[in-house]
Amino acid sequence: MMLRLLLILAVTSLIQAAPNERFVEETSPSNVYRVVEGPLTWNDAKAKCEAMDCKLAQPKSVQANDALKALLVKGYYWLGITDLNHEGRFTYYTDDQDIVYDNWNAGVPNNGNGTEHCANVILHSTFNYSTWFTSNCSEVNEGGICECRTSGASGDPHMRTFDGRAYTFQGICWYTLFKDCTDKSRFDVTIMFEPREDSTPDQVRTRTIAFNVTVGNQYAIVNGLDVTTGSTGGKMTDAKVITIQQEDKNIKLHFTSKNTTFSFNWTLRLHALDVSYNGSFYKGKLCGLMGNADGDTRNDFQNPDRSIAKDVLEFGESWKVNDKKCF
Repeated sequence: MMLRLLLILAVTSLIQAAPNERFVEETSPSNVYRVVEGPLTWNDAKAKCEAMDCKLAQPKSVQANDALKALLVKGYYWLGITDLNHEGRFTYYTDDQDIVYDNWNAGVPNNGNGTEHCANVILHSTFNYSTWFTSNCSEVNEGGICECRTSGASGDPHMRTFDGRAYTFQGICWYTLFKDCTDKSRFDVTIMFEPREDSTPDQVRTRTIAFNVTVGNQYAIVNGLDVTTGSTGGKMTDAKVITIQQEDKNIKLHFTSKNTTFSFNWTLRLHALDVSYNGSFYKGKLCGLMGNADGDTRNDFQNPDRSIAKDVLEFGESWKVNDKKCF
């Protein structure tokens, strides 16, 4: 406990208070980490994460744990790891599976007289801290780290912008998912929704069935698991910029523009398209259903004329591609 106290004092004295929300992506583009500020008990942090359709973070690799440092917060934050179900055996709280990676501090876990059942991480980017400890679940920490799905469309469809704003939009046909909204647009990504079989006239529920990526004069159309690539001019004039990998009912696609790589993970079984990017050039320079990627969720619902939509329906329909035929 003395070591923990010394670490808290060092962190508290050498870094300023952090904003309430920050995001960082893992090296593998499967999750986004989000901070919820406290003070919070473990159950408080768990509830806050789940209210955002996320879960308490469960870093499963060195890269994932290192990514937490980029959150630029100080002190102790709860993780989604406990031994509440098995004394001395720490598991992920969502599925009770044994943890596959850990970064425990020396001598931890040590049972804490049988009272320390929840894991937390001490974070300090300057001093390279992302070390795990255990605490009584009822103790108050600075906050929690939430693990959220990457941006994109999933389900019927549930959407999440690049800045992490979740919403539901039941559009039909083609829409602009996101595009380069600089003066010289370099790429455009559209997505197609169709009504689900269980839709009714009174309640339309849609799903994602296809998406189209155009970069320069090259394009890729993914319709279910059918992939079509080509050139808008009929002749490929540039080096191949869109890379596609297919395995079973999953397609991975990525392209790079202005030193920024956009990655797509399409899972037909779930009709889910997860999208992430790595790079800073397009911060605040994107537009479409996934917002502008400027780090502020409050201005995500921008129409094509940059005005803020009054509701989700206005925002979604403003990005409909009217000159593109449905399948």
